[in-house]
Formats: sequence, structure tokens, C-alpha cells
Amino acid sequence: MLTAETADWCNQIRNLLARDELEAALEQLGSRLQGARKSNEALQFTGRFHRLREEIRLGLISHQEATLTRNQIRFGILEFLQEVENPEAAHLPVYLADEVVTDQTRWLQSLQREILKQGVPVSNHPAEIIQHFGWLIEAFLLKMQTAEGQQKTLRAFSYMTETWQCSLRYLCYIQLSQLLNAEQPKFHPAIKDFITMQNNQGTAENKGIQDEELNFDYLNLLLVCTDLLPEESSFVPQIAGLVKELTDTAGELFETAFFLDQQRRRLLAADIETDLDNLPQLLDEYRTALVYWLRKIAFLVRYRLVSIKDVSLNYRLGTTQQFVHLYGELHGVYDQLSSRSEDYNYISVEGVYTFSQSLLLFKGTDIQQCLQNINNRDTFLSLSPLLIDQSVFSEKNTQTPEVYYYTGQTAGLRQYNYAQYKNELPINSQPIISNKTLKVRSENSAQPKLNDLYEQLESLLNRYKS
Repeated sequence: MLTAETADWCNQIRNLLARDELEAALEQLGSRLQGARKSNEALQFTGRFHRLREEIRLGLISHQEATLTRNQIRFGILEFLQEVENPEAAHLPVYLADEVVTDQTRWLQSLQREILKQGVPVSNHPAEIIQHFGWLIEAFLLKMQTAEGQQKTLRAFSYMTETWQCSLRYLCYIQLSQLLNAEQPKFHPAIKDFITMQNNQGTAENKGIQDEELNFDYLNLLLVCTDLLPEESSFVPQIAGLVKELTDTAGELFETAFFLDQQRRRLLAADIETDLDNLPQLLDEYRTALVYWLRKIAFLVRYRLVSIKDVSLNYRLGTTQQFVHLYGELHGVYDQLSSRSEDYNYISVEGVYTFSQSLLLFKGTDIQQCLQNINNRDTFLSLSPLLIDQSVFSEKNTQTPEVYYYTGQTAGLRQYNYAQYKNELPINSQPIISNKTLKVRSENSAQPKLNDLYEQLESLLNRYKS
């Protein structure tokens, strides 16, 4: 039960933050929590603030980086206060409480309208609506539409939480890819934490290591990467507007994102099991917040993710060079195309080529037109090696793209780890047999093509580890 005294204390700190009196807010925070269970968390904010002042005094940090760190501390304190006010869980924001989505299919009509607002044609078929969000998001939206996904269970709940998590991860990859490949890379502790996160894929002695990727704070990474990117040169400029709205701690999107994130963390911590009687209501509330979030990121339907499996030169003396691209579009369900013999397509592009063995994000929804215009390098962005197509590196003759995403490193081994984009969330730490992972070692005898990927990862990521 929240006491009047605690509520007043939280409001005092919020008022100090609103006046940009960060140091006074931290003093107020620490004075009440001395010796309390959450005091260590409060001390972390104070420690970051004092390190920031020292770095400013010594000239070790730019004005932009100092502002970013202050905003992160402020954002963290506000999240902290919400947990103090309601230690069990975040609530569905008030403005959404009267619009709870109880119908498990009608919410797709809301997404359809948002897609149409983006100027993208879309049919009434659920799968056709969902496929516009691309594989990295659509996989769990499709799971939500299955019979299992419409039950009142924790597994069904996990499909929704992972839709949220996958969308955050996708946005982070878009922003982080631009930073990693910049001529003058920018460094930040949050980027280092992402690159060096630990994963227990490895030997038996590593089984006690918690997979940090499951709990990784992608929301914070999104804020960091977006602040470090010049807004005028961002590949997806709409993300900057989204993040600006996210950081308005009095706004609707901040409350929604906090609710989505906290409920997922409750699921990971097995806290929801003690409250199964309220699970049906929680499912409806979470679906409501998730649909609101998806509408906010509907600008992604104006982009297409493509796997470039191979690029070859088709040239005869006296003719123009033609670069033949073997590519696979990463939206829709390939099972629906069973009448076709191949899941990759060929297109010949005159005089110019893209990056072989890469996952490219294109501006536009017509892939053939996008590939014909690749002479303009501003029209596409490589998300590799954060995302890879495993079939490109495989020795077997597979025809369907197999997308995997980066999940970190294994302690004590020269190994980077990846997980398949549609892997499900373990409930109660129970492994899921259908989940697939990929180990990229310095030596890969079964898949020697992965040796090149390992070298690429080492070259790109090593400078961010120290």
C-alpha cells in the first residue's frame, strides 16, 4: 500500500527533476533510502552523476555526451520512482484503460489503418497485415494468432512480450549499425555492455551463466544510440521522433513502454505465476499497450529487410557489367510459396552491386526498384553482422533464409553467439527444443565459411570491448 508520505516524497523528486535540479533530486532520493533494500540502486544513480561531473571537469566528455548521461540518469530515476510507488508491477496507463482490447482479432484492423496511413497498400487478411512488419516482428505476431497464442496462458503472454522485445531489438540494430560502421565511431558504456554481454552457449561449465541477452535493456540502448546519431543523417529518421516522445516522462508513450517492459521482466522473474487468477485481464491489458506501441512504430512498414545471399558478375566483352544479385525478402511466410522451387530470387543490376552475404534494410517496399537504385548508397543500410542469414554460411544446399541475431559471447571462449529470430522465451527456465542457436568460433570445421564471419566480428567489435 502506497502511503501518503511516500507519494509526497516521489512527487517532490519529480518536481526537482522537472526543474532540472538533478543533484537535489539525488540528495532527496538518498536521504530516505539509507539502509533500505533499494538503496544500492539509488546509490548507482548518485555514483554515475559524480563520475559525470568529474569527466566534465577534466574535459573528458563532450557537451552532447554529458547531456545524454544526465537524461539517462533522469530517466532511470523516474522509472525507479514508479517501482517504489508500485513495487509489484506497472499498471496499464490510465489513457488506455478505457480502451482495453479484449477481442483477439479486431486489433489487427487498428494496425491495418496505421499501415494505410504510411501509404502502403494492405489487404484485410491477418497474415497480409502482419507481414508488413517484417520477420523480426511478424514471427511473434503470427504466433499470437495461433490457437495456442489465443489461450489464457503464460506461453500466450510470452508471444506478446517477445513481440515488444523483438521490435525494440530491431530498432536498436538500425541505430547501432550506423554507429558501428561510422568513420569516427562513438563509444558509450551501453554499447560496450551490448557487445560484451555473456551467453551460456558453450561447454558444460558455462551452464550456470545467465544469458544476459534475455534481460538486456534494449530500451536504454535505443535511447543511447539515437542520441549519439546525428538526426539529420539517420537512416530511419522517424526513430528520432519516437525516442523524443519516449523520453517525455509525463507522456503516454513513456508510460506504455514502462508497462510493456516491466511486465516482461515480471514474466522472466516468474512473478506472474503467483497471480495467475488475474492473468486473463493482464493479457488483455498487455495486448492493448502492445497495439498502441506497434501503431507508433508503423513507419517500419515503409522499409524492407532483404538477405543478399550472393553477388556474381555477368559480363561479356563490349557489354556493360551486370551484377546478378541472389536475394531473399524477409517478410511474409515462405510456406505460402510452396509452388516455387526457390525462396531466393535473381535480379541483374547494371554497373553497381551491394554487399554479398549481408542483411540489408531498404527504403521502400518495392525490392526490385530498390535494387535497381543501389547506386545511391543512402537507400539501404547493412544490419550485418548484428543480423545474419545462416543459410548463406551453411554447407548444405538450403533455399530458405535463416535469420539469426547477435546474443553475445561465451566466457572463456573465442566465440560469438546467435539465436534464431523466432526463438521462443523459456518459461520457468524450461528449454524449448525448437529453439535454434548458432556458435561462431575462431575455427568452424563444420561450417568453414563462418571463419570469415568471426574475423569480421573481431574487426568490428574489438575496439568497443575495452
